[in-house]
Amino acid sequence: MSAADPGGRIRRIAVALDASPHSLQGLALAAGIAAALNAELEGVFVEDTELLRLAGLPFLRELRIATLCESTLDVDRLQRELRAAARGVRERLERTAGELGVAWSFRVWRGDLEAEILGAGLDAELFALGRIGRFAPLRRRPRPTAPRTTLGGLVVGVLYTGSEGAERVLSIALELGIRHAASLVVILQSAISADAATLRDHVLEQLGTMREQSRLVPLEATDTAGLAATVRNLGMDLLILDETNPLLARASLWTSLETLGCPVAIGR
Repeated sequence: MSAADPGGRIRRIAVALDASPHSLQGLALAAGIAAALNAELEGVFVEDTELLRLAGLPFLRELRIATLCESTLDVDRLQRELRAAARGVRERLERTAGELGVAWSFRVWRGDLEAEILGAGLDAELFALGRIGRFAPLRRRPRPTAPRTTLGGLVVGVLYTGSEGAERVLSIALELGIRHAASLVVILQSAISADAATLRDHVLEQLGTMREQSRLVPLEATDTAGLAATVRNLGMDLLILDETNPLLARASLWTSLETLGCPVAIGR
């Protein structure tokens, strides 16, 4: 883990941002986690190079929702709008971090959103990612979320396989629960590693004082739809998983985010 200190403490939490409502919800959640863990919050504003490439194609047209007017796409105007959006998001980040007393930083990342986004948060031990850019929903808006100095009432899920990375993200979730009264749901993903009974026994040993605030749930199905049903049924606000989990594979990442319906935090 590149940025972790010798004690394994989370020093930096990165969050992928654009100007969409879902992105701002993710910012509020990441800021609350950063405050809970006394970590720096890094906002990463995403400029999708594929979107810019498509905007340069002469046959594409743009339909403005507000006016229903159609026009050709203007790459220069799009870039100006992106810069303006980045300034707005930076101001929002500064205000949110200031309200919570969290150290913060901001940078613009440009790359292929679909193929390269996981590389945008390499310097952080925890990378919060939701549906942004061309993968954000056009109509459905998230429920309003305000940044909080406490995570009490938050339901944090952790996908646990028994791997070294899964041990790391379980410890992160436990720290959130112990220090800030978040409820914890441990999803036992036995198809990848050991059997469910072995995983369950091991997790129960790790929970300690968090047993009363925790639920252990075996993942019956191995596909994203089965996991999404579990996330929805238990009302999870955030799902934490390690960077080696197959759900983060390039072919399934955005499908996973769309199906889950809640942000994910990727532990490194």
